Amino acid sequence: MGLARYSHSTTAIPRCLYDIGLDVIAPSRPRPTASIALRRLILRGQSCLLRSFPPNAPVPRQHFTRRLCGGARFSIPEHAARSTGPSLGDEEIAEHEWDMSASVLEVGEAQVHEGTEEHVFFQPTRNTSKARRRSRPYSILRTLPQSAQTLYELTPPGKVDLSYASPRRFGSGGVSRYKISAPAATITLAESPMSTYSILARYIAIATALPAESEYCFRHEELGYMRERGYSQKNIEEWAAALLTQTSDSASQIFSGSEGRDSPPLFLVLLFLRRRHLKGSAFQTVLNHIEYRLRHEATGWTTLKILVIRLLRHARKNWPESIPWIASVFTTEASKILDTFAEKGGPSAGLPADFAHFSNIFLSLLASPTSLRTVLCSIHQERAQFYVLQFMADQSPPLIVTREGFRAITRTQLAHVKTNQEHEWAELKGTSWPPWKENRTAVDDDKGYEFGTSRASSILHRMYEAGYPARTWEKLAEVYAGWDIDLSPTIQTRTLLPHVQTGFRDQDDLDLLLWAARVRTTRTRREAWACFLAYESSKARPHQEVYFAMFEKLHHPERTRNHQQEEDELRKGSRREPLPGDMKEPLPDPASPLNLVYLREPVPTLDALYHRMIARGLRPTTRLLAFLIETLPDFRVVVNLLDSAKDEFGAGIDALLHGKLSHETREPVPGYLFAAFIRFLCRFGQFSHVPNANPHFVVPEDHYDKLMRDQHYVLEYAYFLLMHFRPQYRPAWTAFMHKLVFFNLTSGDHAVLNRTIIQYRMVGDMLDKINELDLDLDEQQFRLICTAARYAAQSALAKRLLSEDAHHVRTTAPHRLRKSFHQLCGTISDGNSDTEYPIPLRIPGPAALHSFVRALGILQDFEGLFSFSSWLCKNHAEVIARADAQHSGPQALYRTVVALRAALEGVLEAGQDAAPSDLIALIKAQIEGVEAWGGWPSDDAVDAYTNGRLTRQADHFMKVGRGYNN
Repeated sequence: MGLARYSHSTTAIPRCLYDIGLDVIAPSRPRPTASIALRRLILRGQSCLLRSFPPNAPVPRQHFTRRLCGGARFSIPEHAARSTGPSLGDEEIAEHEWDMSASVLEVGEAQVHEGTEEHVFFQPTRNTSKARRRSRPYSILRTLPQSAQTLYELTPPGKVDLSYASPRRFGSGGVSRYKISAPAATITLAESPMSTYSILARYIAIATALPAESEYCFRHEELGYMRERGYSQKNIEEWAAALLTQTSDSASQIFSGSEGRDSPPLFLVLLFLRRRHLKGSAFQTVLNHIEYRLRHEATGWTTLKILVIRLLRHARKNWPESIPWIASVFTTEASKILDTFAEKGGPSAGLPADFAHFSNIFLSLLASPTSLRTVLCSIHQERAQFYVLQFMADQSPPLIVTREGFRAITRTQLAHVKTNQEHEWAELKGTSWPPWKENRTAVDDDKGYEFGTSRASSILHRMYEAGYPARTWEKLAEVYAGWDIDLSPTIQTRTLLPHVQTGFRDQDDLDLLLWAARVRTTRTRREAWACFLAYESSKARPHQEVYFAMFEKLHHPERTRNHQQEEDELRKGSRREPLPGDMKEPLPDPASPLNLVYLREPVPTLDALYHRMIARGLRPTTRLLAFLIETLPDFRVVVNLLDSAKDEFGAGIDALLHGKLSHETREPVPGYLFAAFIRFLCRFGQFSHVPNANPHFVVPEDHYDKLMRDQHYVLEYAYFLLMHFRPQYRPAWTAFMHKLVFFNLTSGDHAVLNRTIIQYRMVGDMLDKINELDLDLDEQQFRLICTAARYAAQSALAKRLLSEDAHHVRTTAPHRLRKSFHQLCGTISDGNSDTEYPIPLRIPGPAALHSFVRALGILQDFEGLFSFSSWLCKNHAEVIARADAQHSGPQALYRTVVALRAALEGVLEAGQDAAPSDLIALIKAQIEGVEAWGGWPSDDAVDAYTNGRLTRQADHFMKVGRGYNN
């Protein structure tokens, strides 16, 4: 029914209908009132479809139908459609009954206009109703008590639950992701159709509202429905208890031992993964359960997408090693789904496009930074992306990699360690700026741009060949990859290139991020300052990212350069020092004045750059604010900075600075900023006496003055904040734990001899608080508890502790350390490596392993050392790979092996006993069974270790043990 069929005057049709090309059936004669009302509706930005009736014909209940965004319809009153009165002005229309405001429209109900008997009926289409109604899992979460709802990630009001509605559907029948024009349907539990969801939701809603002594009674039809599906009343009670349990460890037991009990439905797994936080042990229980399910049952495409997204969110936070496992689950199950469709004659028309679309989204999610070891974990992200790319290439026809996919792969490669070719190209760069290539031999003449192209840059070139033109984001990535936009070389820099918006409005910010990248991709402070001065000369507006890059260059200390050592390393073919771009520390200026870059202003200090930024009218926010709080060298300057930003985050900074703390248990600022504030207090605070386990906090009226005068109160206030808010952000706890372990008293105190036992007790109490918050230890916290236990054990060996304190350390520390190590690494079920999806271990870094061995050795826990040796040898391949992923990791791993022998022989500390000879022989046989370690450490290595001279022996060990040529 096109516009060509309209045979009457066009004056009754708004001109905007022609502009948007809507189909219209005109009424039998012009109706000014209806035309004005229709114009008002269209000006609201919503399309309409009018249907008319003869003047004297009876009008049905749905007189006129208006089509909303997404396909919803509502009716127009009869008297409005038949009106032949004069046209109404805009102000009169606002008062007229034709005003279809949101207060009149109710989903699925007929509303009566006040003073009339005319009805407005809102009748959403099936697609709109399905997309806008609450999902059944969401309805279950909404029935939980408020204390339990805080455990889960709920979809905010006004947003569509993307695990239920497709974000790609913006056309007919689709719904905007962020803006919903109609209220959601409200369906009571009694009205909802019978399902496992509704039974569970009704049980939770009623059982949690009943008195403690009351018992919930299931309906007969509910019991019959569950019996038909193999469930019982006990299953519903267990599922509800799992959703209501506060600790994830206890709640995850519903998924353990699936072979011996009724397996919970898959929707319960997806609900459980909506928890905000999962401990590593709980997450591994879920992984084991999923691995078992996938071996015995198939999964659908939509369920698979939701599953891997939610698994990936927890993996980035707690278990980065499982990221390749999640990718392999996705690729294997997606291949099975495609094979199933192929056997049935091929998938539906839109399914291959959906596979390609989600595969590119999944590549982007895999590139998102992890919460732990963000740069080092790029090796797991790279491996996971390779699985997905292989899956996309194996399809027929292959799934296309879009711009989003190319960018995701580029981000991962930018964070990856340099290849041998990239390493060689970096060594050819001269000491002048820009760092043009300088030939060392005649062979270097042929090494040009193609030889110096990094992997990240090569991926961008493949994207250009695929037909995607370069935009500002690609130029930004090229700068970090080693080439500026004018093809002058930069320093290839490992970075976690953030997700930046690439819309038209963000173009200016992207251009300024280019300047920040140029500052970061330099070697010396002088080169960075020259780039910063060029940025100021460009007349670009002040931007905190550019200042942030310069602040980083000024904050990190210069790395001293030993030219003779560099020559020896080059001659031997090895290099212990990282290259520029692989470390945060800048290099010193080149020795020759001819290679110095010209500066019109000297390089400023950190404090001078801060005042320069303030003079430009730029106030730091978010990450830059947190960085300055942690690094500015003057206490009062930081206080002034905080005072100038006191209104940020809803006056949350003002509450922290002036002690205006309410009874809220949530920190008033984001976690990273709260941790920065704790680090600031720990940096300038100083213990004048042994810290108190119960921190003291004065009233807000006296708090600020005492904070400015009393350094001991500064630390007490930091401890009080941690105990008051109990943040979920672990670095805030780590900052104060570090201060506790390494503090020195500023005045004499008779309790100084008991300092180590007080440190050990307080650090242990903080670990207990962290466990109560359902959080895992990270590596740094584990090293701190090992160090605190070692200091206390050394004091006990030296007879500097009371007998009861020494007994407390000897009896509690070994168990605490072993339990913490078990929690840090996780466990693996027997025979898991033979399954289709072997779940990887969490492997601590070599520094954490070394701290653990030293602490167990001084505590003389030889049984713990044997257990550690068995674990180390069993998982030696993963341990070696983890050590190789970081600079000086192999040396630290070798120190761990040498420390193991020194601990067994009792030479770590004076007064230490040796282990039984048969136990030493057993552990020696285990170590010698790993060929890559080159056998049991020699006597010279143990002597060098105890005297702090193990570096040369470690280099020799690594070459011999790994089969290198001498």
